[in-house]
Amino acid sequence: MTSRKLRESPKCINVEVHLVRLDACNEFPCPDVTLPAADWHGAAEIRSLPQRNAFVATRVLLRRLLSARLGCPPAAVPIIREPNGKLRLLGGGIEFSLSHCEGWCAVALSADFAVGVDVEHIRPVPGMADIVAHFFPPAARAAFAAASPTHKLREFFRWWTRVEAAVKASGRGLDNANSCFDGVTCKSCFAVPDSALAVAARSAGPLCVTLHQAHPPSWCGFLCPSPGQSAW
Repeated sequence: MTSRKLRESPKCINVEVHLVRLDACNEFPCPDVTLPAADWHGAAEIRSLPQRNAFVATRVLLRRLLSARLGCPPAAVPIIREPNGKLRLLGGGIEFSLSHCEGWCAVALSADFAVGVDVEHIRPVPGMADIVAHFFPPAARAAFAAASPTHKLREFFRWWTRVEAAVKASGRGLDNANSCFDGVTCKSCFAVPDSALAVAARSAGPLCVTLHQAHPPSWCGFLCPSPGQSAW
């Protein structure tokens, strides 16, 4: 009976999360071969300089991570955009998700199932209770209601990042946020100061998350992550 239970145990879903701090990056980087023209065009359409920097950094990080696994130049990584706007690797084999916020960009990778990642800077949010009532699933609403006043904001972002990550992993939109955890496994943590981070996978199996974190001195050298560390 023991061996049968072991065989029936859900498969552990391995997810790598690469997190890069951007506060040392003060200038828009010069184009290099790691990005195709389409990404530079997308960046040029973003008026906010910090948002533009984060957009570029996240895509550079993604392409360099994927190029190391595929054995091709970063610009040659075959990333395509689906009709719903979701990016994916042509031919499959590696699932990924992107997120960025004030000061951080994140990339989640998995060879097992579709994944989602979200990182958010913890900050005051107007109408927080209304957002919880309209977008949070029942478990999240209950946790938010039970939190003390001093922990409401932290609890809000713990669940908001989980909702965002689950929506990305499941392929559902925020209009279906109330059911976003159906068939999805999530983990969250507060591994970086004043920020919340969550990862989700479209599977019932347990998540095994490895976090790689870097503090870049410049745009050119920011992709040297520290050894994998578990913060989950």
